Amino acid sequence: MSEYSPGGGQQGPQQGGASWGPPPPYQESAPYQQQPPAPREAATQQWGTDDYSAYESGYEEPEGGGEIQLASIPRRAVARLADNLLVAVFGFALILPVTIGIFGLDTSGKKASTDGAVWNWPIIITLFAVLAVLPFAYEAVQLTMSGRTLGKRLMKLGIVRQDPAGTRLTTAQAILRPAVHQVGYQLGFFFFLILAVKVWDYAFYGVALVVAGTVMAYLWAIWDVPFRQAVHDRLAGTLVVDEREYYEG
Repeated sequence: MSEYSPGGGQQGPQQGGASWGPPPPYQESAPYQQQPPAPREAATQQWGTDDYSAYESGYEEPEGGGEIQLASIPRRAVARLADNLLVAVFGFALILPVTIGIFGLDTSGKKASTDGAVWNWPIIITLFAVLAVLPFAYEAVQLTMSGRTLGKRLMKLGIVRQDPAGTRLTTAQAILRPAVHQVGYQLGFFFFLILAVKVWDYAFYGVALVVAGTVMAYLWAIWDVPFRQAVHDRLAGTLVVDEREYYEG
C-alpha cells in the first residue's frame, strides 16, 4: 500500500531501508589487455643426439648401475673394424680403380724403374684419400649429426663429451676426434712410405715405427683408468659409452 508524505507526494515502496537517489556517474573501465601467451620453450635436443648427462658419470665405478656405462674394448674394436671395412670396400672398389684407369700403373723415379714398383704420385695420393681423407669425412659427418658411426650403431655404442659428462659432442670435438686418428696417424705413415719408395730404403723402418705407435695409441684405452680413453679420446675430450644400458634401463 502506498504512503503519502506530508507534502502530499506519493512515495514508492521502500525495500530493505534503501533510499532512492540518482545513479552513480558512469566510469570507464580500463581497456582489457590480453596477456600474450608464454612462448614455448625451444627444443634443444635434436634427433639422434641423446644426452646422457642425467646419469651420473660413473667414472669411479664404471660398472655400477644407473651411471654412464663406458663401452668395453672388444665392442669398440668390432665397431672400428666394421667402419674400416665399409670405408675400405667403398674406397678400393670405386676410387682406386678409377685412378688406375686414368693414370695407369706407369713407374716413375729411380726406385720405381729398378724395382718395377707402382708407387707413382697418383697412386700414393689415392691411397692417402682412401686410407685417411675418406675415413675422416665418413666419421666426422656422422659424429656431428648423431655422435655415432654405422659401426657404433651396429654395436650400440655412442661418443659423448667427457665434460660435462655424457652431453652431446660439439662440432669441434666431432671433427677433432677423427682428424687425430684418421688423418694425424696416417701422415707419419705416408711420410715414411714416400721416403722409402722414392729416396731411401731404410725409411721403411720409419713406417714400421709409425704403425707400432698407431696401434699403441688405440690400445691405450685398455689400461687407461678410469675413462678407457684412447689417445684421440684424450685429445678430443670424448668418451665411448655403451648405449644398451640406457635402452634397456
